[in-house]
Amino acid sequence: MASDPVPMETEISEPPVRSLREIVVAGFVTTLLFAAFLAFPIVGALALPFLAVPAVRLAHRRGGGAGVSAALLAASLLLGLGFATGGAGAAIGVALFAAIVTGLPPLFAAGLRRGSNPSLAYLGLCAAGFTLITAGLALRPAAGGRSMRQEVAAAFDEMTPAAVQSYTRGGMEPEAIAKLKATLSAARDFASQFWIGLVGASWVLTSAIAFYTGARLARPEPSAEAARFETLSVPAAVVALFVAAGAGAVFAPPPAREIAGNALIPLAALYFLAGLSIICHFARKWFRARILRVGLYGLALYFPINVGVGLLGLFDWYADFRRRGEKA
Repeated sequence: MASDPVPMETEISEPPVRSLREIVVAGFVTTLLFAAFLAFPIVGALALPFLAVPAVRLAHRRGGGAGVSAALLAASLLLGLGFATGGAGAAIGVALFAAIVTGLPPLFAAGLRRGSNPSLAYLGLCAAGFTLITAGLALRPAAGGRSMRQEVAAAFDEMTPAAVQSYTRGGMEPEAIAKLKATLSAARDFASQFWIGLVGASWVLTSAIAFYTGARLARPEPSAEAARFETLSVPAAVVALFVAAGAGAVFAPPPAREIAGNALIPLAALYFLAGLSIICHFARKWFRARILRVGLYGLALYFPINVGVGLLGLFDWYADFRRRGEKA
């Protein structure tokens, strides 16, 4: 059940020098985080969920215009760096991607200052980002690049021999090596077929980190106080979409099955987050020690516990676990 909108106070104008300074700082921090990802792709990937955090924090503190301006500043800096170090096509692609992933979260966070429902604002962020990112990736062949299916297949083809060789040198038995090859082959086929859903699930998870972490760092701003992860809930209407996608992924003929599967994956990620928010709600009341809460959240990531967490979020529209817990 979605939380009620929280009325916010009218925005108070801030000194322009202070706002400009915060925009510049947020833009440079975002640029450094993105540069870390580009320079160290594996380790730097940990910075991707936090790219929009400075801009979201700024949107709560100074308004959506300031947050989006910081995101556009970072995208402009990355565009300049791209032109200086590589081709124009790659530079424009990186800048557009940066503008989307860092500009959308503060844009939707700014709505909370006008009294928007935090859960609905986050769902809008998920839908907008999923649409723009997947559309951009799908249009890669039009710009002369390879399709995402080809990119995914090529990545697995490059990774598989190295992994097999590494485990072979480590003394792994031939039977285990054969199982490893079969697993990687199945993963290659799955990722190639459902890359849209995997991109969507990644956006659902990373945008949640940006949206709620940025709000946490902006407290005690009233709009930031309203955007608490433990209050996240998904409207009941989304359940019908989830059920339809699940049924289509199992029973529909191709290509409808592929379309349904690509819709099901990000919806499953969304319901996992909804279930995790319920756990977070009760954990904050029952466990005062932060280390215990962190351990509980980490445990929720493991299979099959994560399936139970997703089911918890899925049935919250009917059971309203938070309300029942208050009455218990």
